[in-house]
Amino acid sequence: MKTLNQNIHPATLLPIGVITLTTNGAAIDTYLSDRPAYDSGLIDIAIGNLGDQTSTKVKIEESDASDFSSGVTVAKGGDEITVTADTGYKMQIERKKRYLRAVITITGGSSPSAEAYVGALLWDAQRPFPVT
Repeated sequence: MKTLNQNIHPATLLPIGVITLTTNGAAIDTYLSDRPAYDSGLIDIAIGNLGDQTSTKVKIEESDASDFSSGVTVAKGGDEITVTADTGYKMQIERKKRYLRAVITITGGSSPSAEAYVGALLWDAQRPFPVT
C-alpha cells in the first residue's frame, strides 16, 4: 500500500541567501531509479530585501540534461514573473523533462542584490492542487 510520503518530495531549488547577479539554482532530478516519479509540483518563492536593481525576475526551467546544456525550456506554469521585495509567490508547475531549476534574473543597478529562496513540493499527480 502506498503512503502519502511516497507521492511527494520536498526539494530546494535555490537555498535561502543573498545573490548579487543572475543566478541559476541547482538541478533537481524528478526521477527515481531512472523512471519518472514526480510530474508536477508547487513552487514556493520567498523574496526578501532587494537592492537598487531595476528588475528582479524568477522562472522555473526544465531540461533533460542535468547541466542544462541543451533543450532548456520554461516549465508549464513556471513562466517568468517580476518580483517585489518582502513578498511570497506560488507557482504550480507541470514537468515534461527530467530536471528542474529556478532562475533569478537581476537587471541593472549599481549595487544589485536579492534575498531569495525557492523551494518545491514535487508531487506524483497530474494536478495536485486544484485551482478554484
